[in-house]
Amino acid sequence: MNERGVVEAALFSAGRPVAVEEVAQSTGLPAETVRGHLKALAEAYESHGSAVEVARVGDKWTMQIRQEYTDRAQAFAPPEIEKDLLKTAALIAYHQPILQSDLFDMIGSKVYEHTQALESLNLINKRPSGRSFELTTTRYFVEFFGLKETNREGIRRILAEKAGVKFTPKAPPRQAEPETPAEPGPPPAEPPAESPAHDAPSPPGESITSG
Repeated sequence: MNERGVVEAALFSAGRPVAVEEVAQSTGLPAETVRGHLKALAEAYESHGSAVEVARVGDKWTMQIRQEYTDRAQAFAPPEIEKDLLKTAALIAYHQPILQSDLFDMIGSKVYEHTQALESLNLINKRPSGRSFELTTTRYFVEFFGLKETNREGIRRILAEKAGVKFTPKAPPRQAEPETPAEPGPPPAEPPAESPAHDAPSPPGESITSG
């Protein structure tokens, strides 16, 4: 049996991102062999210009529709997450870390229902921050949406498109400027010279003035 075909079938059947070890366990092939076949499959699908791709998502692999074809294919696939909730997820991913109170200013009172739903799907983390919550995406977020990008800026760029907002790269955190050494001040004033001692008194019988 064609080993590469077995790996391809396993990936197709999974319907989700899977680790090399999972494919190895299900097919009975060594992990290194599976890894090689996955890379070869990715190159083959790429060279054929197929609408389907074998792509690496974080430390896992998946078979999915290429991003440029997803809008056309969406009509035939049941949505995994409703559009309104998707937009909230995209806003969180784009602005993270973001306070729930700030997100309330963007989308209104539905923020509570949406963050609860997204947390139950293991897509976001909520951490108490003052009188609000700090919201960030989870590692599973990338897998759920099939994003090939793993760095935060790459994810923000893709999710900006989904949220319908303009992508603006975040500026790197400003580093504290080194303190400028103070300019040397004027040298300390020298203590005033001591007043010359008074002339010793003249011996008795001697006149002070010349005669």
